[in-house]
Amino acid sequence: MAKPVGKLKKINVNEVWANDVDGFASWLQQEEILEMLGETLELSLEPAGEEVSLQTLSGGVLAKDSKRGHYVIIVGHLDGMSPEALGNLIMYAAGLDAKALVCVGQEITAEMRQSLDWLNMISRDDVNVYAAELELWRIDDSVPAPNFNVVCQPNMWARQLKMGQEDGESADNSSKNSKSKEPQESKSQKEEPVKASKEKVEPPQSKSGASPKEGTSVRQNFVYTKTFS
Repeated sequence: MAKPVGKLKKINVNEVWANDVDGFASWLQQEEILEMLGETLELSLEPAGEEVSLQTLSGGVLAKDSKRGHYVIIVGHLDGMSPEALGNLIMYAAGLDAKALVCVGQEITAEMRQSLDWLNMISRDDVNVYAAELELWRIDDSVPAPNFNVVCQPNMWARQLKMGQEDGESADNSSKNSKSKEPQESKSQKEEPVKASKEKVEPPQSKSGASPKEGTSVRQNFVYTKTFS
């Protein structure tokens, strides 16, 4: 007898949350959802509690990386993330010294991917930016099951390669600077004796003690005394 097979169906995120951004953020903040998202991003995510509130960050969730001990800011958007929301995300990350930023939505636009990839490109090893597209799947009439697809993450290979090039360039520049100083130093050392020799000037002789030059005669003055008779 054949076993029954369920039918897998993809559900639109808006069918579950409509435009309820706060409800979507509350769902993302659940411990089991953060754990699932963390496994996808290879992070150990857990709720950060009520330590810091994200009042002006719509759809914002504050989490922590339990292994590294730093803040992770997650922002969930249903109809696309606006440039203003991205700016608020960066502002909160700077204020809280967060080391990871995560964008979650049903679709991550090409413009947003480019922006997040650029942030990863200019960031150092201690700051990482991620983006994940959320899918909801249902088997027949079962409860929707979430699935996160990572579409943006730091390229650690390219980042390490870039850092290696920067270190190599700085080392080359320092060696070039040291080599360029050597001829200048030797030149200055050579110029010092010359300058010193120029500074040696014979002391001037007084007029009274001046010696006569050769080939000139010396006239002597004689005083005659006349006797009057």
